[in-house]
Amino acid sequence: MVSDTVHLALFQEDRVDQVAEAITRLRRLGVKERKMSIISGVPYSDKILGRPMTWTRVPLIGAVGALAGIGLGLILNFGTPLLYPISVGGQPVLPIPPGIVVTFEMGMLGLMLATFLGVVLEMLTPSYGPKGYHPRISDGYIGILFDAPDEIDERLHTALTELGGEIIHRSEVGKI
Repeated sequence: MVSDTVHLALFQEDRVDQVAEAITRLRRLGVKERKMSIISGVPYSDKILGRPMTWTRVPLIGAVGALAGIGLGLILNFGTPLLYPISVGGQPVLPIPPGIVVTFEMGMLGLMLATFLGVVLEMLTPSYGPKGYHPRISDGYIGILFDAPDEIDERLHTALTELGGEIIHRSEVGKI
């Protein structure tokens, strides 16, 4: 039976290139991307660290909200006058110019509300990578937290210490 152990490699914050190289070496040693987490006080982009882009559903949720808002705006602008037609002073029953403004505003309102709810939904869904923390992250270090099989411990430690990483013993890694 192969058991995985949680490891934490700490790198100084000004050594982002070594962190990217360490992630590449971990991949070569067989550590899967979903079993790695980067912990840092500074939000580094995936591209800087050489990781694949993380996808989120927030743009899709926002687009659906915008379409729903536009639909509601069209119903308010053109559905209501068709249900209750009132002819006022020779004006058209369907108000096109003000209808465009109201439809746009309802679309933007739907977009904003759906995006907010999408972000909240994304925050509430769990992440399945390893979780942990070390107090030195707050002191300006970047941590790579990863699960790896016990049989490649020596190769992992050698590969990461060559890059200037400091391996923290698994008992010192605080679980979140």
